[in-house]
Amino acid sequence: MFFNITKYSIKNILRNKFLTISTILVLTLLMFFINVLQILEGVSVKIISEINAKLNFSLYLKDGITKDSVEISTLEKNIKEIDKDIVFDYKTKDKILLEMTQKDPELTKILESGDNPFPETIILSNIAIVDYSKVNKAIENQISIFLNNDIEKDYFANYKTQYERINQVTYVLDLLNYGIKYIIIIFFVSIAIITYSVVSNFIYYYKDEIYITRLVGGAKSFIYGPFILQGIIYSIISFLISLSLFYILLRNLNSVFGKYYIFEIQTNLASLELLIFIFIGGLSGYLSSRKYLKNLD
Repeated sequence: MFFNITKYSIKNILRNKFLTISTILVLTLLMFFINVLQILEGVSVKIISEINAKLNFSLYLKDGITKDSVEISTLEKNIKEIDKDIVFDYKTKDKILLEMTQKDPELTKILESGDNPFPETIILSNIAIVDYSKVNKAIENQISIFLNNDIEKDYFANYKTQYERINQVTYVLDLLNYGIKYIIIIFFVSIAIITYSVVSNFIYYYKDEIYITRLVGGAKSFIYGPFILQGIIYSIISFLISLSLFYILLRNLNSVFGKYYIFEIQTNLASLELLIFIFIGGLSGYLSSRKYLKNLD
């Protein structure tokens, strides 16, 4: 039975070579661009990670607030409860002055006769993007201990100003990531629609044969089986061609950008893609043939 189904399926594919080649070409391009988008997603994740590593909050404290203050202990406890990996770095004004004079020795001469103008500072870093809003709430609960805490004014040192800038960056990065995912889903749906339409065309053009087969007692599995297999064959051939093209693309990308990012085919992901494409091809073929089987009953 399976041999006959396979034979009839291949016969269908070879009957209309132009439609077959056109279908495989379109499916190949869609599968290829799905892989390209996955590269972009991987690169965007790396970019997000690197940018996020450089983002931090600088919280400038009012006079009288020290590392031993209850408010600081409470803030640190609340921050660590969000994520223990968040770096909570308390810097005294003397440490900040030392760091600044090391970066710019001229500051030493300027500040020799005056008091230390720098405030005690807390620097928060290594914050996961999903945790920024939680960290924001924790800081706002202690907002009264910070300098320039008037959220209505756009101070450079205003915590709220910093949060808004960071929030804008993370929003754009998230939007990019979600946009890529949505486009990939659209391509998967397009593959299903194209396969469904092509198989439907084959069934329509050869409906007389199907009808005769039905009259002589042909089983439903023999009628829609070849079309299910036809959708699967389209998917497998298109996938193999797109994977070959993708491999060539990755090799060229590595020769140019290999120092910054290694592009490679992930075997697990490629296997999952193949299974999804096979499922889509088989399901599309089944739905197309099932539609006409109902008309033949």
